[in-house]
Amino acid sequence: MSVSTVLNLSQDHLDLEPIAPSEGADRRQQTDLVSAQYAQQLLPKLTDEQIGTLMTYGAVEQISAGQILSAAGDLSYDLMVILEGEVEAFDVQGGHRRTIVRLEARDFIAELNLLTGQRVYVTSVVTKPGKLLRVPRESVSALIDADGPLGELLVQTMFRRREAFLLIGSGVQIVGSRYSPDTQRLREFAARNRLAYNWVDLDNEPAAPALLRALGVEPRQTPVILVGGTTVLTNPTNVGFAKAAGIAEEPRSGSVYDLVIVGAGPAGLAAAVYGATEGLSTAVVDALAAGGQAATTSRIENYLGFPAGVSGEEFGERALLQAQRLGAHMFVPHAAATMSHPDGHYLLTLDNGAQLLGKAVIVTTGVTYRRLAVPGLERFEGVSVFYSPVDAQHVQRGAPVAIVGGGNSAGQAATALAARGNPVVIVVRGGALAETMSTYLLDRIEHEPLISVRTNSVVRGAEGEAELKTLVVENSKTEESSQVEAHYLFVMIGAEPHTKWLGDTVERDRYGFILTGDDIPPAVLNDGTWTAAGRSPYFLETSSPGVFAAGDVRAGSIKRVAAAVGEGSMAVRLVQQHLGQIAV
Repeated sequence: MSVSTVLNLSQDHLDLEPIAPSEGADRRQQTDLVSAQYAQQLLPKLTDEQIGTLMTYGAVEQISAGQILSAAGDLSYDLMVILEGEVEAFDVQGGHRRTIVRLEARDFIAELNLLTGQRVYVTSVVTKPGKLLRVPRESVSALIDADGPLGELLVQTMFRRREAFLLIGSGVQIVGSRYSPDTQRLREFAARNRLAYNWVDLDNEPAAPALLRALGVEPRQTPVILVGGTTVLTNPTNVGFAKAAGIAEEPRSGSVYDLVIVGAGPAGLAAAVYGATEGLSTAVVDALAAGGQAATTSRIENYLGFPAGVSGEEFGERALLQAQRLGAHMFVPHAAATMSHPDGHYLLTLDNGAQLLGKAVIVTTGVTYRRLAVPGLERFEGVSVFYSPVDAQHVQRGAPVAIVGGGNSAGQAATALAARGNPVVIVVRGGALAETMSTYLLDRIEHEPLISVRTNSVVRGAEGEAELKTLVVENSKTEESSQVEAHYLFVMIGAEPHTKWLGDTVERDRYGFILTGDDIPPAVLNDGTWTAAGRSPYFLETSSPGVFAAGDVRAGSIKRVAAAVGEGSMAVRLVQQHLGQIAV
């Protein structure tokens, strides 16, 4: 392995067109740091013993110069270990071939898409003839399970390589204007699904016009997505993007599962892991991405077992991979539209018309942030105004940001943005930040010079042309208004549960949260359904036998990641009791 070429993003090495300094300079600096400090973690040399173990799962073959082992855009490939010779991995950005790394003896070719089924990001071509060991993709999971230390090395390396691809902008290319809501939608979808991508800013990238001409696309047709260097999608839906990228399975109408989980946040992913572990045929449906609101958090500081914290993205991605490896079927992005109960099974109709049958259902759809009722604000939504912390990736470094809200999500977003050099103003309706905000966040905000807090204040207006420039903020005590410079606004003012799709199938409180267990009014249980069941609802069970709720969507739940994970895993145990697999 030639360390000097690993993720080397110097302009001379790549022969790329210049990129915008505000985006590119930081990206090159970050990846040079990865190259210098983490080369051995990205390309660890396998030992004789490890290669010997891999030999039992694969076969050795000769390789010749010019042979393509896998191509960008392929839907699958095998785990390959270079025994002799050399392999170059490269991608194509802006019409130019870019060398990512050269692999030599004892290096292996594997990234997370080997396990997730996403399309391959780079092309691997033999530059010096030799031999390689090929382990079929279908044998990799068994190998990881059988050899703990080797499996851990492979998986950890795959995660690090995905981080590297995210840093250097490898993978799919999104070409579009920063002022286009659809461009921001596609970028958010890629980010939420941990899909490596490179954004070509139509307004600032010098290479953008030439790239569009090469693709035969007019600027008015953007945003466009380029997958594998050949497939061009013009302003696709999220579902179309997911299909092209190979992100998840497609639901097959009429399929029957022991357990259908609606929502892939912490509670849903925990339920998927434990459901698959317990041998239940398990399907998970989510409208956007795995990880839920937790995946939008810059860092989860108080989750057990992570003394230095864990990013929300990493938490969501690891949980998703674990659920998939154990056999759970992931249907993303697909929203549940309705649920009914014909013939003993629960029938879930998805937004694309597909219908899934479940012997039991766990609802873990979580909550969504409320909109801010300010005249004219809607014209900036998706460009300068966001309702999810994950959109902080769209914020230019150094640009002023306003955040409305005083809870943990607002505090985490503020500290993460300030760490990137963005001045932040937190606008709070009350006299102080929320009492529920964690102490460590309060302390960071107090000692962060880039963060200021405006209490007893509300946003009354928004000004700007193509993007937001200033907000009109009113002090509710003095009734004085002032202008606050803000090129971006994040609104985090409370949340509403995702439960309207359930209709009248389960009992909810006046706020829309699902009632479970003893919180269900006795009168609701006197319709004969529970008499026939011969029992009362279990702790996490709803007013419909066999339908459970866990996480933030449940009335009375503790709004913490650890609590959601606990409820998700507990719900599976109760599902087993409902199905009669274990004694009560």
